[in-house]
Amino acid sequence: MLRVVLPVRASPRKESPEKGEFSNDAEGSEDSCCLPLRQEFQRSKFSLHHTDPGVFCRSQWQRGERSVLWLLYRWLLAAFYSAGVIGSLLKVFNEGTWFIYLTHWGFSLCLFASIYGAVVASIYFSKPTYFAPGSVALKIYWLSHFTTVALSMLVTLIYWAALYPSMPEMGADLNNLWEHAFNSIFMILDCFILAFPTHIPHGIYPLAVILTFGFFSLVYHWCNGHDFDGNPFIYPILDWARPGLAIGTLCGCLLLVCCFSVCVFGLYRLRLCIYNCCGREQKRVQTA
Repeated sequence: MLRVVLPVRASPRKESPEKGEFSNDAEGSEDSCCLPLRQEFQRSKFSLHHTDPGVFCRSQWQRGERSVLWLLYRWLLAAFYSAGVIGSLLKVFNEGTWFIYLTHWGFSLCLFASIYGAVVASIYFSKPTYFAPGSVALKIYWLSHFTTVALSMLVTLIYWAALYPSMPEMGADLNNLWEHAFNSIFMILDCFILAFPTHIPHGIYPLAVILTFGFFSLVYHWCNGHDFDGNPFIYPILDWARPGLAIGTLCGCLLLVCCFSVCVFGLYRLRLCIYNCCGREQKRVQTA
């Protein structure tokens, strides 16, 4: 007797929003909110490779491949940080000492990430197939955005907790708010709008920036550099004439960056949870 074996059709695989699938079926991606934290420390999470380049060019909340509103938002954000950085340079350039502060390093990264994101969104809007999986340009955008968010949060916390109490008269200054408050507020809001994923091991990039700044501040001290007011240090809490204080400050910043890297990952997971809940609600309305 002949036995006929019928092929079994595999059910279509559903991708979570992390992989760029903008589906409203929350059941297919619900586990994305509950991914165990320990899985973030796999070797693959250190990689900057992603199979869907479109997630770096779209919003989590847009419908369709292209969105004029998303493109407009990206250029408005770039214009916002451009105005802030240019205004800060004109106000406190002071023969180049503007460039020695971690605040301005972070502010410049805000400008770079926002303009870079606007350019990426514009290219994608014109030609969605332009970027290939694993594109170096998108890797740069991914690591720079993560670094910018974590560093902005660090600058905001250190300034308002450690530096502002000694100079409260600076609090109401618009330029001061732009550099130490708006820098992180708008980057955090951006985390809830864009579509690409976040991984905790990417915290190695802001850590590298902090180590670089620490080494720069030490060399600047050895070269008898001065701050904006003529003091022989960049920040009072990073005075290498008191190495114990400087090393303690640097170690504290590294620890805070690790914490903020987890926070950025938490913002990403929260965004997915909100997206999934909205998708579930919309599905119920459609089927009612």
